[in-house]
Amino acid sequence: MGKFFASVIAVLLFTVPAIAAPIGPAGISVQEMANLMSKRGLPAKIGKDSNGVTIISSRVVEVNFDVYFYECAKGVCRDIQFAAGWSNNTATPERINQWNTTKRFVRVYWKPGDIIWAEMDARISRGTTENIDEQLALWPQMLIEFKHFMHF
Repeated sequence: MGKFFASVIAVLLFTVPAIAAPIGPAGISVQEMANLMSKRGLPAKIGKDSNGVTIISSRVVEVNFDVYFYECAKGVCRDIQFAAGWSNNTATPERINQWNTTKRFVRVYWKPGDIIWAEMDARISRGTTENIDEQLALWPQMLIEFKHFMHF
């Protein structure tokens, strides 16, 4: 339980409010998202995934995760997705189904190679940076809850 409570404390540190700036209808750029993450104390390395898609790689509550960008035009994107995967897990399909039928925000599924994948989508266009801050606070909270639920 010590790691669980340490993780909760870490999440609380990420909930410091920031000054909100508007995000236009077109969305946010990858660099702007990386800057917001860095301001919250999250590592934010811009790179490419195995398919050559631009992502931001990061880590929080002892979990590596990536941020994907969707509905993009002219260098800005309307939607983002947080995604993390676990291999060598002991989760059962029944446990994953239990998560998906009783929890909101983060959905979980199996990928080839017995990898569990967790994802959380966010529409960020027409909002403010405060909306993104809320997502950046929610994601670690959900990861903690998921890890505890799955006994990782």
